[in-house]
Amino acid sequence: MGWNICGHETAVAFLKEHTKPEKLRHAYLLTGSQGIGRRTLALAFIKALNCQNPPEPGEFCGVCAVCRQIDAQSFPDLMVLAPEEGHQDLRIDQIRSVQQSLALAPYQAKYRVVLILDFQRATASASNALLKSLEEPPARAVLVLTADSEENLLPTISSRCQIVRLRPLPMEKASSWLEQKLQIPAERAAVLAHLSSGRVGAAVRFDQNPEILASYHDALDRLEELLYAARRQRLQYVESLQKSKSGQRELTAQLVSAWLSFWRDVLIVRSGAEMPLVNQDRQRSLEDTARQLDLANIEQILERHEKALARLDAYVNPRLTLEHLLLTLPILKAARQEK
Repeated sequence: MGWNICGHETAVAFLKEHTKPEKLRHAYLLTGSQGIGRRTLALAFIKALNCQNPPEPGEFCGVCAVCRQIDAQSFPDLMVLAPEEGHQDLRIDQIRSVQQSLALAPYQAKYRVVLILDFQRATASASNALLKSLEEPPARAVLVLTADSEENLLPTISSRCQIVRLRPLPMEKASSWLEQKLQIPAERAAVLAHLSSGRVGAAVRFDQNPEILASYHDALDRLEELLYAARRQRLQYVESLQKSKSGQRELTAQLVSAWLSFWRDVLIVRSGAEMPLVNQDRQRSLEDTARQLDLANIEQILERHEKALARLDAYVNPRLTLEHLLLTLPILKAARQEK
């Protein structure tokens, strides 16, 4: 069957090698941004460790009882942990349940495995509690953590793990993979690749949910209006978003990500670079915007959008983040006023 994971060939080769008993470590940390494929890669590694009928060393069949149970997260020797619904953090009582699970001998597989997702969201007490399992790992147990960055974890945690870093694909490669492997039309694939910032897993989810693309185009419509609006109108727009039933952090992140693709295109138009535009259907708007700003302005705007996304990941208040971003954007002049 093969791991069938796009863009992480080096990480896949490394983890395949580590399925060998003499290479296997007791703890692994997979780092990378949301949607980059950390969970998918972790589950593939766990299947390769425990598959009943591997076609060759380091591979998994994908169809045996163990592989299917791992996919369904019903495998008795696998525990998957994530922040519980209604909670932002991984708590100490969850980590204690991990320790109890790791202390047990495998029920039917070679290894008992615990997969902890988004460990950057662990509380300080939860992180400290996990240290004991990392310092004194039980036999025939493997711990796999995922996180956005090792820098967001305690050094005592990351230093005790084998770190596997995942990087987004270049936009062109992500777009090409979506087009060739999933048969997505070229123009749509380019939009998905940029909307997901080269994170193929996120791009696939976007493709499977048409509402996300509709929201993307709506976000660009709003931006084009706001660029010509007074600051008071911009604040009123942020106020109107508070009535949305969607999570404010997720909604704000979607807006800022969409706007980032617009400003990237503006930079390409202003600089005259020989690069394809993501939002080719907005050529006139891109040219009008680029004409009124210099390269330094545009680069600064791009940097502010990237910082806004980083603040949202760090749980800064989404309303304040969006208000600050909109208030720092220039107010453009309508084209008819410049004649």
